[in-house]
Amino acid sequence: MTRKRSKRSRKKRNRGRRWVTVLLFLLVGFFCVSLYLGLRDRESDGPEAVPAAMDLPEPIVPTPGSPSLVVLNGCGRPGLGREVSRWFRRRGVDVFETGNADRMDHARTLVVQRSDRRAAVDRIAAALREQFGVGLRMTQRAEIPEADALLILGGDFPDSLPIR
Repeated sequence: MTRKRSKRSRKKRNRGRRWVTVLLFLLVGFFCVSLYLGLRDRESDGPEAVPAAMDLPEPIVPTPGSPSLVVLNGCGRPGLGREVSRWFRRRGVDVFETGNADRMDHARTLVVQRSDRRAAVDRIAAALREQFGVGLRMTQRAEIPEADALLILGGDFPDSLPIR
């Protein structure tokens, strides 16, 4: 009787080994097929997808005398700071940083002069007034300003920006 048990246990072990072998072959086969498909897709010479932002004209490269600006979103509209930064960059303004203001309930758009370069800040404020009709100008000098002006976008800023 002990021999019969050992034969049965051998058969069970052999069945288990067969299943492990079959699963291993399936796994290796799946890996080979996915590797082949991945390499084939890379080799295709089809057109690449171009993000929509690439369709816009190239921004004007700021010159050393260009005004510098920090844009902060203070009205809570998602993406507005990024859009305004892009708008200024297309006009040759060096946008140093874009982010959120310390609070999101600013009622008016503020242009804060941070450096001694008054003409640079005047150019930024004039562009805002001409194009959007906003921009309360004020002065708050810093010893070492990171930019000529700080722009805090408020609730009075229009919902849509011109594309170009």
